[in-house]
Amino acid sequence: MVAASAVDQQRQIATTETTNLTARQRQVMEARAALLLEIDRRVMIGCMSVTAAVRSLAHDSETGRLDATLAAACAVANDRSGGKAIVRERILYTWRSAKASGGVAALAPLLTKTAQDLPKWFRDFMARYAKPGKPTLARVLAKWKNDEPDRPLPSYQQVRRTLDKLGSVDRMRGREGAQALKARQAYTARDASDLLPTSVYLADGKTFDAEIAHPIHGQPFRPELTTIIDAHTRRIVGWSAALDESAVAVSDALRLACVHSGIPAIFYTDRGPGYVNDAMDASLTGLLGRLGITPMRALPYNSQAKGIVERLNHEWSHLARDYATYISRDMDREAKKAAHQETRRELKTSGTSRLLPRWEDFLRAAAHTIGEYNSRPHRGLPRIVDAITGKRRHMTPDEAWEAAFARDFEAILVTKSEAEDLFRPWVVRPTRRALVKWLNNSYFAPELEAFHGEDVIVAYDIQDATRVWVRAIDLDAAGERQPGKLIAVAAFEGHKTRYVPVSAEQAAMEKRAAARKRRLQGHMDIVEQELRPTLLLEGHDPIDHLAVLHPLALDDDRDIVPVIAGPAANGRPTFTDDVQFARWLIAHPAAITPADIQFIRDELLASAPAREELRIAGIDIEALRSLAHAAA
Repeated sequence: MVAASAVDQQRQIATTETTNLTARQRQVMEARAALLLEIDRRVMIGCMSVTAAVRSLAHDSETGRLDATLAAACAVANDRSGGKAIVRERILYTWRSAKASGGVAALAPLLTKTAQDLPKWFRDFMARYAKPGKPTLARVLAKWKNDEPDRPLPSYQQVRRTLDKLGSVDRMRGREGAQALKARQAYTARDASDLLPTSVYLADGKTFDAEIAHPIHGQPFRPELTTIIDAHTRRIVGWSAALDESAVAVSDALRLACVHSGIPAIFYTDRGPGYVNDAMDASLTGLLGRLGITPMRALPYNSQAKGIVERLNHEWSHLARDYATYISRDMDREAKKAAHQETRRELKTSGTSRLLPRWEDFLRAAAHTIGEYNSRPHRGLPRIVDAITGKRRHMTPDEAWEAAFARDFEAILVTKSEAEDLFRPWVVRPTRRALVKWLNNSYFAPELEAFHGEDVIVAYDIQDATRVWVRAIDLDAAGERQPGKLIAVAAFEGHKTRYVPVSAEQAAMEKRAAARKRRLQGHMDIVEQELRPTLLLEGHDPIDHLAVLHPLALDDDRDIVPVIAGPAANGRPTFTDDVQFARWLIAHPAAITPADIQFIRDELLASAPAREELRIAGIDIEALRSLAHAAA
């Protein structure tokens, strides 16, 4: 029994060792084993001793009497570069002893090559090769030779062989950034099957890949989309579309998710400015803290950690492809250029473009896309038997969500009355003489007089600046500041700042407009500098005389007679403002000249304020656009 156990142990060791062999080692081992089997065959069939069988095999290999298979095995078993099909008796005995003591694995040759250090020139080569521009190997060597003509440099094949010794990650380090290298590295897949709905919400933002008509001025722009998805059910629970990725857009998407689906335990996002800010993270006034949500942030250059919601962005890409203004890199260049020129031409002539989707239509299409996604089978969800077709398929996000509620799951929802208070942004402001200030506006309430000089929490509506909600700040048992009771609803006091209060939305728009003006002014300065000729310092003769300046004739006693304007030479009346001129153009389309068409495009329809002024005065804007389009 002891001997049998020893044999089994040797077999296990041999099996383990053979799994680590290289291809060359395995070939040599198998060839040597085949020769030893030939010796055993000769002993059994020829009724000869082992010594006679070994001598017979060695003699046949020397005289060339072996068949092709054994001759090839001899050439491989020798493990020599020459590949001679001759084996000696001594080496055959050595192999038999090795097999008897260590099993078949002992027949494999040892690795003769050890890990060698990289050549000394390789560091200098990588300094030229490991660049984000990804220069080719041939170009790097050619430039290296031009820079150092007297230095002995490696050949193309030497460098290629050295590069092949590196792993795929080390070979591309420096040529690719940290995020691109992660696609070549091992990763850990996250399993969300053991989570409950609303345990983890993931959010991500994406710039839409098609141009949309701006809801304010009608010019083309690309809206920012924020999507929130439940990790367990893969269901989209909240989304928003905004002019930029801001805290307002994120809080709007989170409000929709909390009101209709439930408050999450963890909110997993990246570190973008829309997610990492005081409005979301502040311990006292942050939205996440007020809702009891724990924020989690993905590491930089680690978008794979949010793979669930990152893959969801393909839904928005599919929607963008439905529009003629799609501008992603896979769009046909000729079609993209034609759509760009057509929209700009129509915007110049009439202020609108038929190719640009309206903001309202885009929102309806986005909502329809969300509904289609939630009702489509998802590969990340379990399989079920379809009740209609009887076939097995994956669950849809809506079905997974409903299945959780069927198992007595209960989400923590935010009521509409709570949402009105919870989703107002909060800031901390001091009170002084029953006043609090926010966005250069002063708000007054008599109840604030008792809190003179203290900090309070001010909640404000993004679009309504006529009032703010003021709360006290209390201390809990640990001494931490916490939101207290509502003190009062303070009203705007006009004599302190502006007669019309500035809302947070309007203040942000004014700030953005001012920054845009500064950028445009910088472009104008560059254009003027390009047109300005080079100034040279040259010598000039001194000025020895000045022109005689004639004074104004102020002592003229002639009476000033007013001139009454009459019809112009072409029969047109004299217009006192643009409204009269626009009304006359609509009434007399046959008398319109090319100069009139240019004036309609450049002045009457050029901006949203100009069009709004005409609309208030009763001018038919569509009729003016028709005149501009007809002339075009």
